[in-house]
Amino acid sequence: MTKCRFWENRYLPIEYSLDKIQSNEGFFSLCLVKKGVATLEIDNEKCYLSAPAMICVNPNKKITILKSNHLQIKTVLFTPDFINRNLSVESILSDDYEINCKLFDFPSFDLFYQTNNFYNCVIPFDIEELSKVEYLFDSIIEQLSVQPDNMWSCRARMSVIRIFDYAANLYKEAFEINQESDTLIDCILTFIEFNLEKQFTIDDLCRWYNTNRTTLMTEFKHITGKTINEFVIDKRISVSKKILEFTNISIEELSEKCGFSSQSYFTRTFKKKTGLSPTQYRKQALEKRIKKFQT
Repeated sequence: MTKCRFWENRYLPIEYSLDKIQSNEGFFSLCLVKKGVATLEIDNEKCYLSAPAMICVNPNKKITILKSNHLQIKTVLFTPDFINRNLSVESILSDDYEINCKLFDFPSFDLFYQTNNFYNCVIPFDIEELSKVEYLFDSIIEQLSVQPDNMWSCRARMSVIRIFDYAANLYKEAFEINQESDTLIDCILTFIEFNLEKQFTIDDLCRWYNTNRTTLMTEFKHITGKTINEFVIDKRISVSKKILEFTNISIEELSEKCGFSSQSYFTRTFKKKTGLSPTQYRKQALEKRIKKFQT
């Protein structure tokens, strides 16, 4: 638990650790393995771990570090109600949670519970993606430890939600092999996902990935069904919706975090895509949850 310095006797169900993969009972863990190697025991099965990787741990999973070498980790621990007060372990394991995810945009916890022949909560990824993943972990740690203003918990929540998105994409890259995948477009899609807050152009992408404009635009439209600009805008709007739904971050700060050049441009684009202003959308999402859950 983290004590809020702005409200007396207020504690929030999120914390961090620089040496533990999991902690308190009832807490989910998102662990970034930055450096080193280790042998883990996960629910009585051995697992060999090499950085960089992300570990997604549910409260019932038992993980023990049997041995390690130069291991550096950063772990964020939280309960589901940190994301939204209507979430709990019981609710996310209920039969209607998938429906509620679609209705209220709740995050999927599948990676915390899913196991198969090749996945048991550990997601390896390329070293090129480490800095972006670590940035989100560091953002959470900074907000929890410094608490620069009374929006600190909202910023931490925003970063947790983005890590969920990153983890889903890293999982797809690591395990969902598509024989028809296009390497160039896969690289572009990964770049977009990890750099939504940045300003970049199609010419930038062509230069960085050593291709020409016609080839890139044609192949991207063939794979995604959208132009690059359409895809980026839709992705930014999708991320902004989640931030509006689950935080009170200002529209100005949100527009910057989602890569829009100005608040006015974000507001115009958001209303064009959704039919509502960002403020109206946030209010509607809250009212919709209250009607369903009475909180």
